[in-house]
Amino acid sequence: MAWNAAVTELGGSVLQSYEWGEFRRQGGWRPLRFLSRDGSLAAQILLKRLPGLGTLAYAPHGPLAADPEDIPEAAAAVAAHARRHGAALLEIEPRVPWAPGLETEGFRRRPSSVQPRCTLVAPVLESGEAQLAALPKDARYGIRRARHVGIEAETSIEIERDIEDFLDLLEETARRQRFAVRPRAYYRRFVGELPAHLVLARREGEQRPIAGAVVLIFEDEAYYLYGASAAFEGKNLYASYLVQLEALDVARREGASRYDLWGIPCNPDRRHPLWGVYQFKKKFAGAQGREERYAGAYKKHLSPLQSHLARAGIASYYTLQRLRRQSRGPMAD
Repeated sequence: MAWNAAVTELGGSVLQSYEWGEFRRQGGWRPLRFLSRDGSLAAQILLKRLPGLGTLAYAPHGPLAADPEDIPEAAAAVAAHARRHGAALLEIEPRVPWAPGLETEGFRRRPSSVQPRCTLVAPVLESGEAQLAALPKDARYGIRRARHVGIEAETSIEIERDIEDFLDLLEETARRQRFAVRPRAYYRRFVGELPAHLVLARREGEQRPIAGAVVLIFEDEAYYLYGASAAFEGKNLYASYLVQLEALDVARREGASRYDLWGIPCNPDRRHPLWGVYQFKKKFAGAQGREERYAGAYKKHLSPLQSHLARAGIASYYTLQRLRRQSRGPMAD
């Protein structure tokens, strides 16, 4: 597909893919794609009309530029494109370490972002044996322990059936750890319309999973987007360790070279509520993994009065979603 080829050439993520835009269309966002004549600048922006409040334009992991120093130029072009299509407010989250010059184009940095600003990326090695050997000693122990007690992890070949078991587990995990989940229909569409794989761990001879993950593939990248585990799984069963090893195998089979563990605290310490998640993900980044930090979210008012109304509308939307426990909303570092 021509659009995806352009995105890949510019180092874009799955959130800039054609499939992601069409998936979000079902949620009320209209994808709008911009590509410069020479192919060096691009962005997929998602438009959402808020009745009576104007239209918000949002570019997750965008815009894209062959040279990161050209991100401000790309952002200015995207802003003009979005304004022509009636947007009052544009929010961008370029996947680059820094984006100097955006302020001169009228953008202002936001204190929070929708997508994680910091993440860990593991290299997908040439074999499962090499991947296992690259893990720290305690992770290798956990994998051996899980196998010893009869736990097996595999990629679902009947994802429409198995997603229901995973969602039971996800909802159980959300109640226990107090995070928001979306309606089931969202996840069903997610695995049905996107290049997603479902990995489940079960005790030998049992149908109910005790840990699982949804992994998304785009070109040479794999992303660990959703994970869940049973309450008793933490009692030294290590099923989640086997899930991650199988997820890395999925990435390898699909030709990916990097596995994005999708979000860690930017300033992790033992008091952070995601400290345990960070420690777990760090194990599977392995000795060759690396941390990536992105510039963060920037906004530009395209129609001053309407943009303030649109921002207020989005804030109210996230508040309502949090109350419904369907979205965590923007994230602070």
